[in-house]
Amino acid sequence: MLILGAVAAHLISPASTSYGSGLFYAVLAGQVLTALAGVVIWRKRWSRHGFYPTFVPVVSVAPATVLAFGGTFQSIVAGALAGALIAPPVAAALSARLPKTVHPFTGNVASMSLCTAVIVPSLGLLPGFAS
Repeated sequence: MLILGAVAAHLISPASTSYGSGLFYAVLAGQVLTALAGVVIWRKRWSRHGFYPTFVPVVSVAPATVLAFGGTFQSIVAGALAGALIAPPVAAALSARLPKTVHPFTGNVASMSLCTAVIVPSLGLLPGFAS
């Protein structure tokens, strides 16, 4: 339902989605790919723990990479896969180290910031990526 709402919002007002970049469908593709990859890659941890923060790259690394590099095929795939591989274990590690009085979401948000700040500029160093 959420995706249908986002598509409807984009159809009604394209400038209201993806910061008016025109990259809504590229961002959505990166988010779907990173969600799928994250669940497939970390499925054993999902089974073992009942939860694993595979949503972290969906709302951080994947869309930031698409927006930073113009929605190219490389930006969609590289941002999605790098985010799916790196961001969930970083989030889990940070959350596990927090005091019990601090909600684990704090570690997840820290992972979003850290991974986005490291992965996006690092991809810019590779051939085929230009902002």
